[in-house]
Amino acid sequence: MAYSTQPYRFWSLSMLTFSLLVISTGMMVVNFTPLFDWDEINFAESGREMLVSGNWVQPQINYLPFHEKPPLFIWMELFCFKTFGVSALSARLPNILCGLVTGILLWRKGEKWGVTQGILWSVFLGLSVLPQLYFRSGIIDPWFNLFILLGLWPSLKGDLGYREVLIGGFWLGLAVMTKGPAAGLIAGLCWLSLLALRPNARLRRASQYLLTGLLALVPIAIWLFFLWQQDDGFFAREFITYQWRLFIKEDAGHGGFFGYHVVVLLLGCFPAGIFALPALLRRKTFNTDVDTGMRVLFWVVLILFSIVNTKIIHYSSLAYFPLAWFAARGITEGHLKKDWKKVRTSSLIVWGLYGVLALSLPIIAWNLSSLLPKIEDAEMVSRLSLEVNWPWFTLLPAIILTIGIGLLMKNRRAEPLHLAYAHLALSAIFVSTALVVFTPRIQRYSQGELIHFFESKANEDAYFGTAYHKSYAHWFYGEVKPEVYVEGCQERQCRFHEAITRPLYFSSPLRKTEQVLREVPDAELLYQKGGFSFYRRPATSSK
Repeated sequence: MAYSTQPYRFWSLSMLTFSLLVISTGMMVVNFTPLFDWDEINFAESGREMLVSGNWVQPQINYLPFHEKPPLFIWMELFCFKTFGVSALSARLPNILCGLVTGILLWRKGEKWGVTQGILWSVFLGLSVLPQLYFRSGIIDPWFNLFILLGLWPSLKGDLGYREVLIGGFWLGLAVMTKGPAAGLIAGLCWLSLLALRPNARLRRASQYLLTGLLALVPIAIWLFFLWQQDDGFFAREFITYQWRLFIKEDAGHGGFFGYHVVVLLLGCFPAGIFALPALLRRKTFNTDVDTGMRVLFWVVLILFSIVNTKIIHYSSLAYFPLAWFAARGITEGHLKKDWKKVRTSSLIVWGLYGVLALSLPIIAWNLSSLLPKIEDAEMVSRLSLEVNWPWFTLLPAIILTIGIGLLMKNRRAEPLHLAYAHLALSAIFVSTALVVFTPRIQRYSQGELIHFFESKANEDAYFGTAYHKSYAHWFYGEVKPEVYVEGCQERQCRFHEAITRPLYFSSPLRKTEQVLREVPDAELLYQKGGFSFYRRPATSSK
């Protein structure tokens, strides 16, 4: 039995409206929380430096070439900064808009397989846990993923003519300009898999895939060629070298076990991940061209980023599209009946895990005074000793989940469509509440003092830096001006060890304090708080 009949149209459209409303109200949430290291502040700082320096072509950090990412997403942030001013909201606004655009596009493309299929595809993506966070963040991946999906869509649904080649090349070109060669690698692996699975007209399709891929390289080739003329190829060589190193070598602080992304997709892209499993794994029942294409996309992303040594939670986020697709397919085609008990039980278990986590955070915070003497890590003690208020309403996320789980258990005999909407509504309410309640407090422990220190020095004519920890907060929140660095010390050696005409403010992890004071003997330790030590190195020569 299919569930795309008229009685469900009203509820489906209502759920889509609710999904878009949840994403758009993210503006009220993200405006009050500072950007997070590394990625959010990294891209925002590059956009800010473009704005204040007037160099809109080459991404920069510290007004030096930033060769890790192409400029398209940074241009989006630059536009928002120029229009609305430099702020956390402006940095995250591109992804809030991306969430709205993605929801509408999935609905329109999916409704060709039924109204409810299109709407369910949209809301399963928009209201699962991690996608809600990403559409309110300042990271690159939401736009990157959308461009890849649009570029691969004709190939995935088996309808690839030369018009589709041009369209696919255009969208994949934007994906490459957003995050780099990973888009081409993902597309190439998907095309190879589709050639293996679909034997018809292989030679013609292979030529079309190749042409699409070549067209996708045109925008970044033009951009790199233009930069090559400016620096004799330095930026282009460093950019390519970085992309290769990221694939073969674990990036600092971003390792993980082989099955890392399996856990991320099942628990993070929830409830879509759990609802998708029956249809995703049942190849003989769900075997349309789009099902095959979506299955290929899912396995390519999962296997590729399981092999890649660098493990970052959003690397597998492109797989959210096929997971949401199969979650919707299983419900609209009515094939979940014999799997429904497993899906329902697994979903309740996952909600229970989230509930335990939501309950644990305020309880641990309320008992920190008794726990701190048992912690041997001085930095952790320093962070957790910060005065952070955890009032009674920090229990709201746990209370919401308790009520929600109770209602789900009470109505366990409801139809799959209605139960799916209940899970999605609970996800939307829980995530929105948790963001408001937990995010500012977690941010306070993790980087609150770091941001506060550099914000307090933003109006001073000074250099900024960090010692023995990687951060972009000192540049963004210190509002580093181009004339300070271009006319003075851009290089680390100069700022920390040579004569300087301006004071240097910098930070280090608490455990590195004695080492820093030995290596920079003229530095003055200002204070220690929140897991960091903060210093001032005075000017050693006049301007």
